[in-house]
Amino acid sequence: MKSILLFTLTLMLAFNLKAIPNEDLKANFVIGTPEISSIKAISFGPENILFIGDNTGMTLIAVDVKDKKRSSAKNLNMENLNSKLANAMGADKKDIKIQDMAVNPLSKNVFFAVSKQSGKKTYYSLFRLGEEGLKEYSLQEVSYSKMRIGNAPTEKHQTWNRPSRTYTVTDLHYANGELIISGLSNEEFSSGLRRVPFPFKDEMLTTSVQVYHVSHGKNETHAPIHRFLPVQLEKQWHVVAGYMCTPLVTFKLDQLDGNKKLIGKTVAEIGAGNTPTGIIAYTYKGQDFVLVGNNRHPLAKITGKDLFNAKAIKAPSRDRGVKRENVNLGSIAHISDFDENQILIVLRNKSKDAYHLKTVAKSEI
Repeated sequence: MKSILLFTLTLMLAFNLKAIPNEDLKANFVIGTPEISSIKAISFGPENILFIGDNTGMTLIAVDVKDKKRSSAKNLNMENLNSKLANAMGADKKDIKIQDMAVNPLSKNVFFAVSKQSGKKTYYSLFRLGEEGLKEYSLQEVSYSKMRIGNAPTEKHQTWNRPSRTYTVTDLHYANGELIISGLSNEEFSSGLRRVPFPFKDEMLTTSVQVYHVSHGKNETHAPIHRFLPVQLEKQWHVVAGYMCTPLVTFKLDQLDGNKKLIGKTVAEIGAGNTPTGIIAYTYKGQDFVLVGNNRHPLAKITGKDLFNAKAIKAPSRDRGVKRENVNLGSIAHISDFDENQILIVLRNKSKDAYHLKTVAKSEI
């Protein structure tokens, strides 16, 4: 029986942009130093390709990290990760922020996007945790390609009293020959999902998305998706998206066709005042699961079947939506799938201002 959640990168999607064979993925890469102004979101595609979302530079970057497969996961559990990153960047831990985390599916090395605040300036770095330990990953003289985001928010526009451009890319994932990107655009309904064929060809399809926000009791078109994941539910590709405060929403991927406003299906309300910090999906012992990491509420564990069959929440009510199990692992800052038996999380200890990297067995969730 085929898995409900099938993450096969070579399947073709029923839409107008054509998937590219894997052997051509690096056809337009060049050697050099990409100009990167910020690193907000990172994720891996196939063949050691790391995707980077640069909000300030309004650019998407693909880098061949040329990883070698690690021999063990023995050094993955790490106390005070933020302190170690701060020391490496010559900063106090209060001045750095772990923006994102991504696991290379080929090597199992872990990459971190980290920012450092110094006065009014913000500096960004990549770090890699591999056999040699935790070290900064240089972006000088690398093999890369890049593409400009032409419909980023205007320089003066504000969202939540911050420049809207800082939300140009909130998350990004590769699937089926394309890169899917969440964030804000300069459209009237600014919250959107972009689809970009890969290798980059200066083609971009942006669909404005609308969701029903249960905590606010209204439809919204300007709140950006914070984290998302493309998954296959009952042989149909969907985007499972988490918003701040915290509606969980699904969109049919083939409906991301450039329409001005696509209404998503709000399937859960995880709770107000909460941030979704990552969404992963996997199959374990023949059953398919979606996990939603949260910083103020427990980890939400949902079966693929329940998610596919979930009914939409359309009005203020006590209905919390799709059936789910709450797993209390602590405050999750980041979450990634690691291998067939483990997930990887960054836990925050707020009282000590400490972030700890930890592997968790799927059998224990």
